[in-house]
Amino acid sequence: MELFYNFINFYKKLHLKFLKYRFRKYLKTSHSGGGVKNIVGKDFSVRFDSVFEQRKKEIEKKVENIVKKAKNNPYRLIAYIEKQGTNVYRINNADKILAPINETEGFITPKKGIKALYLNLVLFKKLSLKFDECFILRNLSLDPYCTIHQFYCWYAFKSGFAGYEYEAQENLKKVLYSNNRKEKLNSLSLSEIIASKEAIKREIEALDFVINLSKNTEGSKKAFEKLILKTANVNI
Repeated sequence: MELFYNFINFYKKLHLKFLKYRFRKYLKTSHSGGGVKNIVGKDFSVRFDSVFEQRKKEIEKKVENIVKKAKNNPYRLIAYIEKQGTNVYRINNADKILAPINETEGFITPKKGIKALYLNLVLFKKLSLKFDECFILRNLSLDPYCTIHQFYCWYAFKSGFAGYEYEAQENLKKVLYSNNRKEKLNSLSLSEIIASKEAIKREIEALDFVINLSKNTEGSKKAFEKLILKTANVNI
Protein backbone atom coordinates (compact mmCIF):
# COMPACT_ATOMS: atom_id res chain seq x y z
CA MET A 1 0.00 0.00 0.00
CA GLU A 2 2.89 2.37 0.74
CA LEU A 3 4.18 2.08 -2.83
CA PHE A 4 0.73 2.87 -4.17
CA TYR A 5 0.55 6.04 -2.10
CA ASN A 6 4.03 6.95 -3.36
CA PHE A 7 2.57 6.75 -6.86
CA ILE A 8 -0.29 9.06 -5.83
CA ASN A 9 2.18 11.51 -4.31
CA PHE A 10 4.27 11.45 -7.48
CA TYR A 11 1.31 12.51 -9.60
CA LYS A 12 0.25 15.14 -7.09
CA LYS A 13 3.77 16.62 -7.06
CA LEU A 14 3.73 16.69 -10.84
CA HIS A 15 0.32 18.33 -10.67
CA LEU A 16 1.71 21.10 -8.44
CA LYS A 17 4.69 21.57 -10.75
CA PHE A 18 2.33 22.06 -13.69
CA LEU A 19 0.37 24.60 -11.64
CA LYS A 20 3.56 26.49 -10.84
CA TYR A 21 4.53 26.85 -14.48
CA ARG A 22 0.95 27.60 -15.48
CA PHE A 23 0.91 30.80 -13.41
CA ARG A 24 4.37 31.87 -14.54
CA LYS A 25 3.09 32.39 -18.06
CA TYR A 26 1.12 35.50 -18.96
CA LEU A 27 -0.80 34.62 -22.08
CA LYS A 28 -4.53 35.08 -22.57
CA THR A 29 -5.96 31.66 -23.24
CA SER A 30 -8.63 29.18 -22.28
CA HIS A 31 -9.10 25.45 -22.26
CA SER A 32 -12.34 23.55 -21.95
CA GLY A 33 -13.53 19.99 -22.12
CA GLY A 34 -15.50 17.43 -20.16
CA GLY A 35 -17.42 20.06 -18.19
CA VAL A 36 -14.26 21.97 -17.25
CA LYS A 37 -13.40 25.42 -18.55
CA ASN A 38 -10.29 27.38 -17.62
CA ILE A 39 -9.96 31.05 -18.56
CA VAL A 40 -6.61 32.67 -17.89
CA GLY A 41 -5.49 36.27 -18.35
CA LYS A 42 -2.50 38.33 -17.33
CA ASP A 43 -3.78 38.94 -13.82
CA PHE A 44 -6.45 36.31 -13.27
CA SER A 45 -7.41 32.66 -13.61
CA VAL A 46 -10.93 31.29 -13.35
CA ARG A 47 -11.95 27.63 -13.37
CA PHE A 48 -15.57 26.59 -13.87
CA ASP A 49 -15.87 22.96 -12.78
CA SER A 50 -18.97 22.65 -10.59
CA VAL A 51 -20.75 20.79 -13.38
CA PHE A 52 -17.73 18.54 -13.82
CA GLU A 53 -17.60 17.65 -10.12
CA GLN A 54 -21.21 16.50 -10.27
CA ARG A 55 -20.54 14.50 -13.43
CA LYS A 56 -17.45 12.93 -11.85
CA LYS A 57 -19.50 11.68 -8.90
CA GLU A 58 -22.05 10.22 -11.30
CA ILE A 59 -19.33 8.48 -13.32
CA GLU A 60 -17.68 7.08 -10.18
CA LYS A 61 -21.00 5.62 -9.10
CA LYS A 62 -21.63 4.09 -12.52
CA VAL A 63 -18.17 2.54 -12.69
CA GLU A 64 -18.51 1.25 -9.15
CA ASN A 65 -21.82 -0.43 -10.03
CA ILE A 66 -20.33 -2.01 -13.17
CA VAL A 67 -17.30 -3.31 -11.25
CA LYS A 68 -19.46 -4.71 -8.47
CA LYS A 69 -21.78 -6.37 -10.98
CA ALA A 70 -18.72 -7.92 -12.60
CA LYS A 71 -17.60 -9.03 -9.11
CA ASN A 72 -14.20 -7.40 -9.68
CA ASN A 73 -13.55 -9.95 -12.42
CA PRO A 74 -11.15 -8.34 -14.94
CA TYR A 75 -12.28 -10.63 -17.77
CA ARG A 76 -15.88 -9.53 -17.33
CA LEU A 77 -14.76 -5.90 -17.44
CA ILE A 78 -12.82 -6.55 -20.64
CA ALA A 79 -15.91 -8.23 -22.11
CA TYR A 80 -17.96 -5.16 -21.16
CA ILE A 81 -15.43 -2.90 -22.91
CA GLU A 82 -15.61 -4.97 -26.09
CA LYS A 83 -19.42 -4.93 -26.04
CA GLN A 84 -19.26 -1.14 -26.01
CA GLY A 85 -17.31 -1.18 -29.28
CA THR A 86 -13.74 -0.68 -28.02
CA ASN A 87 -11.25 -3.19 -29.40
CA VAL A 88 -9.11 -5.24 -27.01
CA TYR A 89 -5.89 -6.78 -28.34
CA ARG A 90 -3.99 -9.51 -26.48
CA ILE A 91 -0.48 -9.48 -27.93
CA ASN A 92 2.76 -11.21 -27.02
CA ASN A 93 5.40 -8.72 -25.87
CA ALA A 94 2.86 -5.89 -25.85
CA ASP A 95 4.92 -4.04 -23.24
CA LYS A 96 8.01 -4.08 -25.47
CA ILE A 97 5.99 -2.97 -28.49
CA LEU A 98 4.54 0.00 -26.60
CA ALA A 99 7.73 1.10 -24.85
CA PRO A 100 9.34 2.92 -27.83
CA ILE A 101 6.38 5.34 -27.98
CA ASN A 102 6.19 5.83 -24.20
CA GLU A 103 2.97 3.86 -23.82
CA THR A 104 2.15 1.14 -21.31
CA GLU A 105 -0.25 -1.78 -21.36
CA GLY A 106 -3.92 -1.13 -20.85
CA PHE A 107 -6.09 1.64 -22.20
CA ILE A 108 -4.52 3.39 -25.18
CA THR A 109 -6.02 6.77 -26.06
CA PRO A 110 -6.47 7.73 -29.75
CA LYS A 111 -3.25 8.42 -31.63
CA LYS A 112 -2.37 10.32 -34.76
CA GLY A 113 0.72 11.07 -36.78
CA ILE A 114 3.89 9.07 -36.24
CA LYS A 115 2.60 7.17 -33.18
CA ALA A 116 -0.51 6.07 -35.05
CA LEU A 117 1.62 5.00 -38.01
CA TYR A 118 3.93 3.00 -35.74
CA LEU A 119 1.07 1.15 -34.01
CA ASN A 120 -0.71 0.41 -37.28
CA LEU A 121 2.47 -0.92 -38.88
CA VAL A 122 3.56 -3.03 -35.93
CA LEU A 123 0.13 -4.41 -35.03
CA PHE A 124 -1.74 -4.57 -38.33
CA LYS A 125 0.86 -4.12 -41.08
CA LYS A 126 -1.04 -1.19 -42.55
CA LEU A 127 -0.35 2.46 -43.30
CA SER A 128 -2.53 4.93 -41.42
CA LEU A 129 -1.97 8.14 -39.49
CA LYS A 130 -5.03 7.48 -37.32
CA PHE A 131 -5.32 4.96 -34.49
CA ASP A 132 -8.53 4.65 -32.46
CA GLU A 133 -8.70 4.09 -28.73
CA CYS A 134 -8.29 0.47 -27.66
CA PHE A 135 -6.85 -1.82 -25.01
CA ILE A 136 -3.50 -3.48 -25.68
CA LEU A 137 -2.53 -6.24 -23.25
CA ARG A 138 -0.06 -9.09 -23.05
CA ASN A 139 -1.28 -12.67 -23.16
CA LEU A 140 -0.98 -13.00 -19.41
CA SER A 141 -3.47 -13.27 -16.57
CA LEU A 142 -5.19 -9.97 -15.83
CA ASP A 143 -4.70 -8.26 -12.49
CA PRO A 144 -8.08 -7.08 -11.06
CA TYR A 145 -6.89 -3.75 -9.72
CA CYS A 146 -4.83 -2.80 -12.74
CA THR A 147 -7.83 -3.62 -14.92
CA ILE A 148 -10.22 -1.58 -12.75
CA HIS A 149 -7.81 1.36 -12.90
CA GLN A 150 -7.66 1.20 -16.70
CA PHE A 151 -11.40 0.57 -16.93
CA TYR A 152 -12.04 3.80 -15.02
CA CYS A 153 -9.75 5.74 -17.38
CA TRP A 154 -11.54 4.27 -20.38
CA TYR A 155 -14.98 5.06 -18.96
CA ALA A 156 -13.96 8.66 -18.18
CA PHE A 157 -12.63 9.04 -21.73
CA LYS A 158 -15.85 7.66 -23.23
CA SER A 159 -17.77 10.08 -21.01
CA GLY A 160 -15.95 13.00 -22.61
CA PHE A 161 -13.78 14.06 -19.69
CA ALA A 162 -10.96 16.53 -20.38
CA GLY A 163 -7.37 15.32 -20.26
CA TYR A 164 -7.59 12.47 -22.75
CA GLU A 165 -7.09 14.62 -25.83
CA TYR A 166 -4.12 13.60 -27.99
CA GLU A 167 -2.16 16.80 -27.36
CA ALA A 168 -2.74 16.69 -23.59
CA GLN A 169 -1.57 13.09 -23.35
CA GLU A 170 1.45 13.70 -25.56
CA ASN A 171 2.62 16.78 -23.68
CA LEU A 172 2.26 14.97 -20.36
CA LYS A 173 4.34 12.04 -21.62
CA LYS A 174 7.00 14.43 -22.95
CA VAL A 175 7.42 15.74 -19.42
CA LEU A 176 7.19 12.34 -17.70
CA TYR A 177 9.80 10.70 -19.93
CA SER A 178 12.12 13.68 -20.28
CA ASN A 179 15.55 13.83 -18.67
CA ASN A 180 14.97 17.56 -18.16
CA ARG A 181 11.36 18.04 -17.03
CA LYS A 182 11.90 21.72 -16.19
CA GLU A 183 13.02 22.44 -19.74
CA LYS A 184 10.07 20.53 -21.18
CA LEU A 185 7.62 22.39 -18.95
CA ASN A 186 9.09 25.72 -20.02
CA SER A 187 8.59 24.75 -23.66
CA LEU A 188 4.84 24.28 -23.20
CA SER A 189 2.37 27.08 -23.77
CA LEU A 190 -0.12 27.97 -21.06
CA SER A 191 -2.99 26.20 -22.79
CA GLU A 192 -0.83 23.07 -23.16
CA ILE A 193 0.04 23.17 -19.45
CA ILE A 194 -3.63 23.50 -18.49
CA ALA A 195 -4.61 20.59 -20.75
CA SER A 196 -1.80 18.42 -19.40
CA LYS A 197 -2.81 19.33 -15.85
CA GLU A 198 -6.25 17.89 -16.61
CA ALA A 199 -4.58 14.68 -17.82
CA ILE A 200 -2.77 14.40 -14.48
CA LYS A 201 -6.00 14.98 -12.57
CA ARG A 202 -7.74 12.18 -14.47
CA GLU A 203 -4.92 9.81 -13.50
CA ILE A 204 -5.15 10.81 -9.84
CA GLU A 205 -8.93 10.35 -9.91
CA ALA A 206 -8.57 6.85 -11.37
CA LEU A 207 -6.02 5.90 -8.72
CA ASP A 208 -8.15 7.35 -5.91
CA PHE A 209 -11.12 5.38 -7.23
CA VAL A 210 -9.18 2.11 -7.00
CA ILE A 211 -8.02 2.96 -3.47
CA ASN A 212 -11.54 3.72 -2.25
CA LEU A 213 -12.96 0.64 -3.93
CA SER A 214 -10.39 -1.73 -2.49
CA LYS A 215 -9.80 -0.41 1.01
CA ASN A 216 -11.22 -3.51 2.63
CA THR A 217 -10.17 -6.02 0.01
CA GLU A 218 -7.81 -8.76 1.12
CA GLY A 219 -4.60 -8.96 -0.88
CA SER A 220 -4.86 -5.41 -2.21
CA LYS A 221 -1.27 -4.52 -1.26
CA LYS A 222 0.21 -7.03 -3.68
CA ALA A 223 -2.08 -5.85 -6.47
CA PHE A 224 -1.21 -2.21 -5.83
CA GLU A 225 2.49 -2.97 -6.00
CA LYS A 226 1.96 -4.42 -9.48
CA LEU A 227 -0.06 -1.39 -10.49
CA ILE A 228 2.71 1.12 -9.71
CA LEU A 229 5.80 -0.98 -10.35
CA LYS A 230 7.07 1.14 -13.26
CA THR A 231 6.32 4.53 -11.77
CA ALA A 232 6.90 4.33 -8.01
CA ASN A 233 10.58 5.20 -8.22
CA VAL A 234 10.25 8.15 -10.57
CA ASN A 235 11.43 11.44 -9.04
CA ILE A 236 9.90 14.76 -10.02
